[in-house]
Amino acid sequence: MSLAIVGSSGGLKGVFVQGVLNAFEAEGFFADAYAGSSASALPALSAAGKLCNLVGLRYWQRVVERLRQKGSDLSEVMWTVTQEWRTSPELSRHSLFQPGAPRLFIPVNFVKNAQAAVQTQGKQARRLGRTLLLAIARRDRQWIEDNLQLHLFDSQAPSEHAHRLTPDNVFDVAFASTRMIHWKIPAWVEGKPYVDASYTCACPVVELLVYGYQKIIVVATEIGALYRSIVADQVIPEIIDNVPIYVVRPGTDLKDIGVDYTECTDEGLLAVFRHGEERGREFLAQWKHVFSANE
Repeated sequence: MSLAIVGSSGGLKGVFVQGVLNAFEAEGFFADAYAGSSASALPALSAAGKLCNLVGLRYWQRVVERLRQKGSDLSEVMWTVTQEWRTSPELSRHSLFQPGAPRLFIPVNFVKNAQAAVQTQGKQARRLGRTLLLAIARRDRQWIEDNLQLHLFDSQAPSEHAHRLTPDNVFDVAFASTRMIHWKIPAWVEGKPYVDASYTCACPVVELLVYGYQKIIVVATEIGALYRSIVADQVIPEIIDNVPIYVVRPGTDLKDIGVDYTECTDEGLLAVFRHGEERGREFLAQWKHVFSANE
């Protein structure tokens, strides 16, 4: 049996994913692989490195702290905080790449057309990104299909593989996975232009099935259906090719607790993190026996 745990996108709602993963780690429940799209990239990284207790709420509090500074920009905040973790002596990123470590996947969208690359990484990005959000609201994915290509970075890819996660690029990939097109700071990985994973892959379930995982747990940030992308026109079913998909969802809309995609209260941030821990423990109480072969 092999188990993968997947985190979905959701902006600041990703603190719920962190709470669930913290509860799993505290209970000694680990997977063979982890994956996280967009806001779940760093929580997945922390889980793969068994560092949830270290990262925990601190990462999210730092994001909110910087976001509230005068003149702050979300892209600058996410870039700065990601770089802080990159250089933190406490965060042993190299442990992610030691023999026997869980596999880590981070999806991110490569901008495959040269003109679109200039637009997404330059001064036109803000206007283009906001125009694209309007198209997405109409379920129009044409620009996405014409210009973006999903790359799944993998910590256990062969050394010659173009999309291998390494100690040197993992934080660049994590930032790129969160970088919406309308953000100011561009995202580059090894000289190539990238944008947020959620345009094509808000929850990398289907993408992991090709690797043969027999059970997949999804930590969702919404109470409703799971969608493959931000366009919300393709639902992820509960069983795919005979592989069951187990979902840990919030018990209520996280916005009602105090956390939305780009804003939150201090009380809400803590409450949603604690809610994630609670839902994680509840999930294990109900389903841990199913995954006992992984222990």
